[in-house]
Amino acid sequence: MTRRGGRPRPAPRDSVSPRRVTVLFAATVLACLLLLARMVDLQVLRGAALERLALRQQLESVQIPGRRGLIVDRMGRPLAMNVAVDSVYAVPRAIEDPGAFARRVAPVLGLTAADVRRRLGRGGPYFAWLARRLPVTVGPALAALHLGNAVGIVPETRRAYPNGALAGSVIGFVGVDDVGLAGLELAYDRMLRGTSGLGTADRDAIGRELVQTLRIVTPPRDGDTLVLTLDEVIQHIAERELSREIRQVDAADGVAIVMNPETGAILALAAVPSFDPGHYETAAPALWKNRAVADLYEPGSTFKLILAAAAIASGAVAPSDRFRDPGQIRLAGVTIHDAERSEHFDALSLSDIVKYSSNVGAAQVATRVGKRTYNAYIRQFGFGRPTGIDLPGEAAGIIRPLREWRGPTLQNIGFGQGISVTPIQLLVAAASMATRGMEVRPHLVAVVRDAAGHVVATPDDTAPHRVIAPAVAAQVLDMMRQVVAGGTGVKAQIPGYTVAGKTGTAQRPSPAGGYEPGAYVASFVGVVPASDPALAILVVVDRPHGVYYGGDVAAPVFREIARQTLWYLHVPPVHPEATAAAPALSPAAATGGH
Repeated sequence: MTRRGGRPRPAPRDSVSPRRVTVLFAATVLACLLLLARMVDLQVLRGAALERLALRQQLESVQIPGRRGLIVDRMGRPLAMNVAVDSVYAVPRAIEDPGAFARRVAPVLGLTAADVRRRLGRGGPYFAWLARRLPVTVGPALAALHLGNAVGIVPETRRAYPNGALAGSVIGFVGVDDVGLAGLELAYDRMLRGTSGLGTADRDAIGRELVQTLRIVTPPRDGDTLVLTLDEVIQHIAERELSREIRQVDAADGVAIVMNPETGAILALAAVPSFDPGHYETAAPALWKNRAVADLYEPGSTFKLILAAAAIASGAVAPSDRFRDPGQIRLAGVTIHDAERSEHFDALSLSDIVKYSSNVGAAQVATRVGKRTYNAYIRQFGFGRPTGIDLPGEAAGIIRPLREWRGPTLQNIGFGQGISVTPIQLLVAAASMATRGMEVRPHLVAVVRDAAGHVVATPDDTAPHRVIAPAVAAQVLDMMRQVVAGGTGVKAQIPGYTVAGKTGTAQRPSPAGGYEPGAYVASFVGVVPASDPALAILVVVDRPHGVYYGGDVAAPVFREIARQTLWYLHVPPVHPEATAAAPALSPAAATGGH
């Protein structure tokens, strides 16, 4: 019903409460403020940290090793180097038919199709190694298959030893991660490895590094180069002549060291048998060590040089003193005899004892020198401690404490039994006779150069100390001349040159005590030319069969190594008019050198 004569009343409208508006506005403002605060927190306050976190999730920091430094001989000829190789990876996600893919690439990689399938399964969808360190010819061969993005190549390097087994135990080798494990590769590993650079690579969804995305941030620094004192030609001479003699006498092994006595520079260090550092895993681990510095042996009669020096320097024996040698003598409760018991001498001087290698005479001289004095001179010559040569694993030798020198110990050590030395110790001690009594410091590295060719290190140049007086050294050197001129070392003679040396024949100690029957170590140590020595050489042959005297087995090896090396180094002969015929053997030498 409508009102009479008036308009209809409008419907009531919903009114908006001012309070509701205020609340809504406040909520909106608060939400905006919270969002703004969150944005400030994420982008300003924590932005840098979150960015780093995101990068760590998406990117991988990669250490990029520098190329390993070279090892070269004294003339710059490479002994250890790096060769370019290719490592092959696959992108499994890009491979439509894994079976067909495996059959195509397997022949190029030198694998079977089954091998390729297994390696595809070991990786993720974006990366899987197929083969590492293959020849660089593999890359073009794979490209010819037109596999697109399914495969990729990562350039790498591999350590290579161009001379095979030559100087294997000197150079040493590296493992699969290019870390030095033996020889100079181990001793100078820090310098050879250089400094790593830094790179980044993307990660896949589960965090694995994608090698193909590698980006270099800081380039690596290549390792330093070792320039050795070793000479490739002299090393070859030493190994060849030593190997020939070992085969001839059916010996177990041998060592030959060639050194410049004035500088201590090692020109050759041969250990036979050797091994190829490029395939070290196929060699017996015993061959990895360098026997010239790590193996101990009883030096035998070569040690009479140390006895002679001690006797002269201490004044225990005068040049006019004479000793009777009836072939054997009883001292300190035991019978000591010569190598040839039929030899008899009515009157031997100290020089004769060295010349004819008389054990009986040496025992009498050692008795005169006495334990304390002899022990002091032995240690003064460097026995009982490492020489410091720059090779790992050097042994110190074995010298019994003085309190244990009981019974015939003094007399036995007089002719080189009951004491253990390394070959390098014996050579260094004998070489001091050629340096007027000064210490000799053996070393294999001449200089270390960085990648730019600058010298960054040299051997220790500390002034050497005096071992014995010059007059004493000269007298012992003269005795060594007589050994070769007409004593037990005549087979070491070299026409045109004067050689000074000493023979040695030692029994091999038995692990059960005493000595092994029929087991000997033959050796010869000498210098040439005796008047102005350019070479000091030691030859040690272990367990020869048949002939076993040092003068018969080791002296001829010394002669051949020295003769060829003198020619190679252009060392002029002292007596150019000398003929090739050697003098007739003396009666004492005719039965073989001791």
